[in-house]
This record gives sequence, C-alpha cells and structure tokens, in this order.
Amino acid sequence: MSVLKNCFSTFNRVANNQIIFSQAARLLSQYSITRALLGVSKEEIERDEEIPNPPPLRIYHCKRHVRGMPRKMNSVAFQIRKLPIDEAITQMKFSPKKAAETIKEVLEEAQQLAVEKYNVRDKSNLWVEQAYVGKGNHIKQIKYHAKGRFGRMKIYFCHFFLILQEGPALGKNVKKRHCHLNEFGKVQRYPMHIKNSLSAY
Repeated sequence: MSVLKNCFSTFNRVANNQIIFSQAARLLSQYSITRALLGVSKEEIERDEEIPNPPPLRIYHCKRHVRGMPRKMNSVAFQIRKLPIDEAITQMKFSPKKAAETIKEVLEEAQQLAVEKYNVRDKSNLWVEQAYVGKGNHIKQIKYHAKGRFGRMKIYFCHFFLILQEGPALGKNVKKRHCHLNEFGKVQRYPMHIKNSLSAY
C-alpha cells in the first residue's frame, strides 16, 4: 500500500508541475520587455477611459389608413430615402404625385415632433433613414354600370412609416455604370458626334 501511495503522490506532483509549467510558459509568451520598460501607451489609456458615444437619436413617425395603393405610395417614398429633411420636403412639395402630399405632411409632423418631444435644437439637422409603406385593409364595393349591370371595385389603403435620424445625411448609394470601359469604349458607347452623318467619319 505504501508503494502505491508513493506512486500516486509522485504522479500528482508531476501533473501539478506540468500545469504550473504550462501556465508559466503562457505568461512568458505574453511578456514584452518594451511594454515592461515603457508601460501602457497613451492610446490604450484613452481607449480604456473613453466613454462610448451615445447612439444617434431616431424619431419614429407614421400615418395609417392612407387612401391609395401601396405600390404607388412606395414609388414616391423611394425618392426621399437617405435625403436631408429639408430637401425631402422640397422634393415632395414640387412632386406631381398625389401621394407626395401625404408624405410631405408626415415629414413636417415628424420634424415638429423632433423639436417638441425630443428637444432637437436644429430641426434641419435631420435626414430620412427609412421611409417604407405597409399594406392596409382593402374594401370591396359594388361598381354600378349602365343598363342595370354592376361590377366589383376595390378601395386600397396603406400605412406609411418614417424614421428620421439626427446628424448629417449619408447620401444615396449611386451605382456607377460602365466604369470598366476604357477611353475608346466610352467614346463608342457615348459618342460626341451625330451618328450616320458626315461628322461620324
């Protein structure tokens, strides 16, 4: 029994020594002489003590049960995405679409809400982060025709949702087309002369 106890004690001692050696090796691998001499850098101190910036303010607003088709409303809402608030209101002011009047009202209400409820100092320092349309209830009605005939018609409704964000606008992501063409390819694709004329030769 004493021999077995001695064997187990020796085995435990060797295992403990291996664990201590592995921990010491890990610490030595992370040790740096330059870091020990110079200490922690100023950038690391500023990074540790820096207070994270608060998330940007977002203003949520919507208008429900708007008379109109969602497809037509969404095509107008696409025009104001990623635009500053003043430019978006101007775009809707001069737009000939009927849905532009509703979107202009929602933009002005959201701008006023940002000033009154969220205490935004500069109401022009806002931009449209998201502007999308949801499908509403559709009402079916009878459409009367001549000679006692009738048909069926639908009255469409939709919901318009708007999210404004404080800060400078990011701008729209405009894809550059045909940027892979060389100078000769650009001249062929976008000629500066009239085709099928004497100047073309």
